[in-house]
Amino acid sequence: PEASQGSGRWTSAREWVFDFARDLPPGVRCTVQAVPGFKSASGSTLTGAVSYKFNSGGPFVKDVLPRTWEPIDEEQFFVLQLNGPATLASVQEHVWCAAEGMGERVPVRLVDGADRAALLKHQGLDKQAAKAPLAFATLTCNRRLAPGSELQLVWGVGVATPSGVANRVEKRFTYTVRAPFSAELRCERENA
Repeated sequence: PEASQGSGRWTSAREWVFDFARDLPPGVRCTVQAVPGFKSASGSTLTGAVSYKFNSGGPFVKDVLPRTWEPIDEEQFFVLQLNGPATLASVQEHVWCAAEGMGERVPVRLVDGADRAALLKHQGLDKQAAKAPLAFATLTCNRRLAPGSELQLVWGVGVATPSGVANRVEKRFTYTVRAPFSAELRCERENA
């Protein structure tokens, strides 16, 4: 009911649009049915299909932490803020790491429990995540990353909402793993 609030109008002789009062979250399935007597902008009775189906699409990443310009740790934890809920199983299956020098997908490991709580609190997202836990994915690559290498965190096609609507667009976030720690010590001798 709330999703159907908005207004419709003809934008041309052949196109009628409906503007929703609010953005639809991912995973909403919609059916549009023409009411009897609905007429075109020119006043003629419509012929053809009387109903149309569409959905609002699957979940996508609105924000990712750390930011892509920040060097990351060899065992970095990531926080992905989504535009709506995504099932943990679909995140586990369709999100992966593409690490430089490895010719295979590196699966992600979901970060949960106390580690997730600490991570979200550190980022100031704990209260938002408490209200919508499936709209925040917390994860790490399931393998230690090589220092100085490049990594892509891949939000793959197929991540789905609880209603089963999956995203159809792959998104990659590119990072550089920090260089190995190095230190140099120099001493000057006062006496031979």
